[in-house]
Amino acid sequence: MFQKWKHFYQVKITKHLSERNFLILAILWTIGITIGSLVSLNNTPKLSIPGKDKTAHFIFYFVFVLFWFLALKSKVKNKNFNLVLVFAAVLYGITMEVLQSLLTENRQADFYDIVANTFGALFGIFIVSVFLNKKQLT
Repeated sequence: MFQKWKHFYQVKITKHLSERNFLILAILWTIGITIGSLVSLNNTPKLSIPGKDKTAHFIFYFVFVLFWFLALKSKVKNKNFNLVLVFAAVLYGITMEVLQSLLTENRQADFYDIVANTFGALFGIFIVSVFLNKKQLT
């Protein structure tokens, strides 16, 4: 009997720590995107790899959705959570693009960055929906 309760609480504590870790990662990732979007990068070496900027945007928002999903999945009981998460990610991406044009001198808003952000967020929620079924997440 004691072993059963011990195992139950070990699983519960491990799950809580994992969610807290993902929350910390999600917050740090969001801060990183904000800094990366709004800080001037004049002194960095320029590499001319075609599409690398859009690929970076895609990856940033893909990971953004994954981290926030894993951080909030057990706390949010809304059946539209996935839709709300994608909407929040896209809105955040649009906000970062607008702030780039308003707050920085050498960066401007780019519609195709918003498209890359959106596809990254959509792919993130697709991965969550297809590969992380509810049995694995609970």
